[in-house]
Amino acid sequence: MPSAAEPSPVPSRGAMVREIGRLGLLGFGGVGPQSYHLFVQRTRWLSAEEFAELAGVGQALPGANTVNLVAICGDRWHGASGAVLAVAALVVPPTVIALVLAALIAPFAGAARLIAIECAIVASCAGLILATALRVFKTIVRRRFVAFAIGVVLAAAVLWRSADMPEATLVAVGIGFACESLARGRSA
Repeated sequence: MPSAAEPSPVPSRGAMVREIGRLGLLGFGGVGPQSYHLFVQRTRWLSAEEFAELAGVGQALPGANTVNLVAICGDRWHGASGAVLAVAALVVPPTVIALVLAALIAPFAGAARLIAIECAIVASCAGLILATALRVFKTIVRRRFVAFAIGVVLAAAVLWRSADMPEATLVAVGIGFACESLARGRSA
């Protein structure tokens, strides 16, 4: 991983479009967890700190977080045209595929098996989002008390928003334990 003193490599336009296009094809409706893997671990175009910073900026802007992130990166590396190319590479291929699939499965809408598949996909997406949040959290949290406090707030938010769902209790407890584990690991 690039050190703080060592600048991250700037990808060529072709490499940027190819890798971000591949990222777009990895998931429909959100590829935030995979974006960390692409930018920080696989290509090393961003350090973990840069990713956390840019992802935070992307969250603060209106629109989809990952779209904002790739627009910022594309602009950083290749100016306005790079931002347009990066966003197009991320959203056009999956949009075309989703439209074709929607047209193919429209006659079967409401089928029990499709509903079960959708529920399974939603659950796996929630797990991926939580895993990425914990990675970013681990990068930016330095003190045990802060980690514990954030874990309590996250767990309380999940319970408050979903009190009528029994799964929410398990998620809240899991978040609390994960944040406490991270806090212990950081203070050791």
